[in-house]
Amino acid sequence: MNFSRLQAVYNSFGMKKIQVKVGQLLEIHETIGEGDNKRNWKFRCLVYAVKNPSHPNGTFLVRGVSSGVVIEKIYPLCFDKFAKIILLDEFKVRRSKLYFLRTKVGKGARLKSLMTSERRNMDLLTLQIVPVVEEVQVPAELVDESVESVTIEQADAPESTNE
Repeated sequence: MNFSRLQAVYNSFGMKKIQVKVGQLLEIHETIGEGDNKRNWKFRCLVYAVKNPSHPNGTFLVRGVSSGVVIEKIYPLCFDKFAKIILLDEFKVRRSKLYFLRTKVGKGARLKSLMTSERRNMDLLTLQIVPVVEEVQVPAELVDESVESVTIEQADAPESTNE
């Protein structure tokens, strides 16, 4: 297959290749539906395998639980139906395929986390950190200045030491 031609097609449609690794816990927001009936489906899953990660026709296999049913899906690395992919956690793995985890239950299925707080909740499509809780803007007329001055004065006061 001519990969340069396939890459040119992906570039013309504006598709980006996703950088996923085996052992990452993802939250995939996939757009599903036909015509006007479209919605985003959230799917929390673990990446079990990545095949051909350097080619545009590469795929990755994920496994997760949705509505009490275990689901395994194979996604292409260049997929235009992803709304966003959030990196929740990254685990230490010593294998390129995690198929052995299918049979493990409980403590046998535990993995050690390697995630730092800076990379947690990062969107892999835009490589930006997604805020977990959105901040609410309060209008200026509702803010009481006396309460702010009291909290500032209390913050500047020295702490008492117990000896």
